[in-house]
Amino acid sequence: NRRTCVEWPSVDRHLSWGDIASEITELKSVLCIVNLKRHARELFETLRVPESEDIYHLSTAMCPAHRTQTISDVRQLLADGNPCKMVSTQCIEAGVDLDFPYVYRAFADLTSIAQAAGRCNRHGNTNGSVKVFIPVDEQYPDGSYEQAASITKQLLRDRGASQMDIH
Repeated sequence: NRRTCVEWPSVDRHLSWGDIASEITELKSVLCIVNLKRHARELFETLRVPESEDIYHLSTAMCPAHRTQTISDVRQLLADGNPCKMVSTQCIEAGVDLDFPYVYRAFADLTSIAQAAGRCNRHGNTNGSVKVFIPVDEQYPDGSYEQAASITKQLLRDRGASQMDIH
């Protein structure tokens, strides 16, 4: 029994931060992981409106104490069943015990996508959904990360979404 279902993008379809934000606002609780601190900031600002108190941002640009407090606050919101939307860089992918019903992941290498899926339905409470998307501003932290993502994209082209099983 699988905890998550992964939705792969069409390699020719790129989404703007506005597109992603409009999808995310429809969900009660969701984590969106992007590749760059700048992207996290841009999406967070796109999502944030004056009446929104349930939106959080996490990146390595924050001091460790602030990151720890943000993770603690988000964990409590999720445990209590309250709405929570989080935009993060890949710093959340390993070693962070958060359990979101929905995870959005900017296109990356297979390992990063699998790590992101690990933040989805960790406790097996729901049918978790992971949506991989390609941002219009498709950029990566460095050349090796970009190369790994391009290999994943080639696999997706060659094999098709039905053959991209991260499990």
